[in-house]
Amino acid sequence: MEKKYSYKENMIWFAEKQIIFSEKIAEVVEFEKCVVIRNKYSNENPTNNLVAFDFEGNKIWEIDDITKPLASQTIVSIGKKNCQHISIITFTGINLLIEAESGQIVDKKITK
Repeated sequence: MEKKYSYKENMIWFAEKQIIFSEKIAEVVEFEKCVVIRNKYSNENPTNNLVAFDFEGNKIWEIDDITKPLASQTIVSIGKKNCQHISIITFTGINLLIEAESGQIVDKKITK
């Protein structure tokens, strides 16, 4: 699978498919079969700012899908843990280790 994508401000392109977010893109972390995108957040749009797409531009998961039944979480930091997992930290101090391709939570810690 070809990993062809580009992004600028609040838009990302996968080949000919364009996706526009309401907030600017803050970080993009690339994995073998997907990219995980963290958008900046504002007071008007503070939550659901993390999403994963495959390289064809299909949404795989977003943070609200995997953190339910918790309240919506604002993601403040992400980092590639290894070739399969991403570590995320929420505004409320929850640290999650997530399998990037599935959105499955592997580990959960409270950091505050």
